[in-house]
Formats: sequence, C-alpha cells, structure tokens
Amino acid sequence: MHGDHVVGLVFLAECLLYRDNGTLEIYGPKGLKSLVHSLYHMLFARANLHKVLTFLPDLSNLPFTCTKARGAHSPPDTIYRIELDGTTVVYTGDTGQVDLSKFAKNADYFIHEAAETNVAVARRLRHSTPTQAARAAKRAGVRNLVIVHSPKLTSGQKREVTHIFPRTIFSTDGQIIDVP
Repeated sequence: MHGDHVVGLVFLAECLLYRDNGTLEIYGPKGLKSLVHSLYHMLFARANLHKVLTFLPDLSNLPFTCTKARGAHSPPDTIYRIELDGTTVVYTGDTGQVDLSKFAKNADYFIHEAAETNVAVARRLRHSTPTQAARAAKRAGVRNLVIVHSPKLTSGQKREVTHIFPRTIFSTDGQIIDVP
C-alpha cells in the first residue's frame, strides 16, 4: 500500500487504456482498489479504469495456489506464497524481520526486500537488510534468494550476503528472471 509500490499501476493502466491493448487482474490487500483509483483520478480525471483493471476479491479463483502471511511494516504488508506447476515463489514486499522459516520453506525463489543496509535504520523503518534477507533464506531452506527494493550495494556487502546465502540474485529494476 506504499506509493512506491502502487503508483506504477496508475501508469500501467494509462498505457493499457491509450497505447497498448489488454487488461490486468490484480489481487491485493483491502483498500488497494480505492487507493489506485484515487491516485489515477488525481492525475487523469476522465479515464475509466474499469476497462483495464480488475481487482479480485480473494485468492480462491486464481489459476495457481496463493497463500499469504502478515509482514512487519506500516502500512501493513502482505507476504505471498505462489505455487504453480511445481514451482514456488515467496514475495515479501516491504517488511521488517519476521520469521518466515515455515512460510517460505523450500521455496524455489524467495523474493525479499532489502531497502536498508544499516540494521538500526532498517529496524526503525520496518525494513530488512540484505544480510537479514540472506539469513531468512538460509533458515527457510529456499533454493534462490532474489534481493529487491535494495540500495546500491558495494562488492563487500554483496560478498557478505553470498557468504551467508550463495544462491543470491541482486536484482535490478526491470530485470526478468527465467524460472525453469
């Protein structure tokens, strides 16, 4: 529900309405639809988002298994576990430290935010550090860790993370990761 995670939907909807053809189905926490519509209409007052965005009410009719857990952030965040065709992906979004050892257990890809490098700052802002994400991945026994929402890391910081969890991907915006 933070703007830096949601506002992109506004511009994606704008592209779908006027440049590309297509629609998007979105599942998210309660209040997401209202937030996206409000943001959109502040910028583009006349458009009808219902033509391109459909907000799904729950997880029951998805073509894959999706479960959720509560993270530790403000506003409240949701952590998702998606299972499809034998592949499991867990996505944290913004979150402070929570025990995900059971929820993320044996996931193929553990996508974990790591917005801060300083532990005290991370704790205060309810975010995680890259080393905390690596420890969480190790405890859960996941196959791959994908660090997202991260500041630029030094080679030393990356070495520290990969020392804890060798199969770490330091993602970049727009990066596509092929999942076998």
